[in-house]
Amino acid sequence: MLSAARLRVSARLAQRGQSGFALVWMSLTLTLMLLFAGFAVDMSNWWLQAERIQIAADAGAHAGVAFLPADLTNATSKARTETTRNGFTSGDSRNSTVTVTQEPNPNRLRVKVTSDVPTFFLKLVGMNKVRLTRQAVGEYVAPVPMGSPQNKLGNDPEGTDAGTQLWVNINGPQTGKQQGDRFQSKLCNGSPREYGCSGSASTEFSDDGYFFGMEVLSPVSGQDLSFQVFDAAWVNVGTGCTSNMPTSTQISGGSGFTALTTKFADAATRYGSTTSYCTGDQGWGAKNVQTTFIFREPDETPWTNTDNPIINTSVCKSVTVPAYTPSSSRWVYDTLMNATTGSLNATDGTISFAESWRRFSTFCSIPAASVRTGTYVIQVRTNATSAAPTVASSSVTTEGSNHMAFRAGFGASGLSAVSGANVTISALGRLPIYANGASADSRFYMARVMPYDAGRTLRINLYDMGEANSAGTLQILPPAEYASTFSGCSFSRDDNAALNVTASTCTLNNVLASAGYNGRLLTIDVPIPTNYTCSTSSQTGCWIKIRANFPGATSVTDATTWSASILGNPIRIVE
Repeated sequence: MLSAARLRVSARLAQRGQSGFALVWMSLTLTLMLLFAGFAVDMSNWWLQAERIQIAADAGAHAGVAFLPADLTNATSKARTETTRNGFTSGDSRNSTVTVTQEPNPNRLRVKVTSDVPTFFLKLVGMNKVRLTRQAVGEYVAPVPMGSPQNKLGNDPEGTDAGTQLWVNINGPQTGKQQGDRFQSKLCNGSPREYGCSGSASTEFSDDGYFFGMEVLSPVSGQDLSFQVFDAAWVNVGTGCTSNMPTSTQISGGSGFTALTTKFADAATRYGSTTSYCTGDQGWGAKNVQTTFIFREPDETPWTNTDNPIINTSVCKSVTVPAYTPSSSRWVYDTLMNATTGSLNATDGTISFAESWRRFSTFCSIPAASVRTGTYVIQVRTNATSAAPTVASSSVTTEGSNHMAFRAGFGASGLSAVSGANVTISALGRLPIYANGASADSRFYMARVMPYDAGRTLRINLYDMGEANSAGTLQILPPAEYASTFSGCSFSRDDNAALNVTASTCTLNNVLASAGYNGRLLTIDVPIPTNYTCSTSSQTGCWIKIRANFPGATSVTDATTWSASILGNPIRIVE
């Protein structure tokens, strides 16, 4: 038997053994807890640093993508600048790398940022750092070019291609909005009131007017780039081109007026009443529409036109063209025969009446050595004075419609060519036009939609349609190289009227001002098919057209304002 003393010793030894085991157990548990706590701290830091890397990638993609699709160099530079601003630069102390690539969709930019993140507690087990990568894809939905795939916008009675049966239109601020200019008419005087009005004031009037893009694709060595305007001056001759015009005797003989054909050999065609040279300017009330042209350089913010630097040189500067109000047909003759107003001297620094009426005159010439690739912006408005052409003035209250056309090119041959190989002119988002189609079936270039927009929706707005003698139809036509017709278009009018639509062919029927279209806004949503494709290498490829089909004897003299856009945020992160 064990003695009591031995039992007490054994108990003490057992207690000591249990205490030792407990200490070991607690030590192991504490070590594991410390490791888990350290891992949790490192995990939290990784998460925090991954968020920072993602923010840098998002910022880079968002900043750089606006330069696509054409300028990957600037897109890359801007993206890297933004990732640096957010703390990550290729080759920095954390061994970061920033890669910038253009996606197969050329309007998308991928930015990938990789960086080493040091550990804290995991260094105890030999893990000194982890390498994290985050990336973002930005997309830029660029403004839709409108109106022309060529170096011309509007008719060209002097060229081999007569044009597209439209003139660029712009109204004086006090012109009634129902006359078709949505954004340069201040006055609402229709009944019922036009779209976008508060009482008698337009809520859509824009001090900035309209913007047109002269995109230089490929400069011609040694050749200056010129921008010309046909019939820039407002001259009240009426839509029928018969008001205050020289009579036949003043052009071809009688009453001593044969001198006109001696001075201008083509006077019979250029200055006659019913002629392709006549743009159909007209006026009401105050009249005297003065049109201002402002020329701006390409810049790095294509989503904003008003911040482009204004060009101010001796051969390219802002100018307000005076208006002319003929008091009689004799006034036209006398003005053309006058030594100053009838001068055709392109080098004297002034634009005379004879140079600005029914002719192309050069408003901006950029020397060959100064030409830049990119988009020059031409701002056109009627709310500025000749003394301050770059400043909007509420004092301008002119009333009337001025119709004109534009062309651009390198040298004389470039100006006369019907091409878009080197330079194109198109409206940027908004296009005010005066359609003067004599044909029953007229087709106008509406907007250029690229293959990467497949699956999206093109929204077209047409303001104040249908000035014709008889009702017609409007149809949205796909590019010629796309085999199918468009279908499933949605047509709506701001007054919620029931419209006569053939959805299977994207056709709107019974289009006529008196059928409720006067002063109304028509919205057309065109679903771009998922299998949509077109020829991006062709200047006329990928252009969606509007077909205006009216009865054969119908006279169409319609001033209207178009706009087009691809639905969605202009700049967004898509991945």
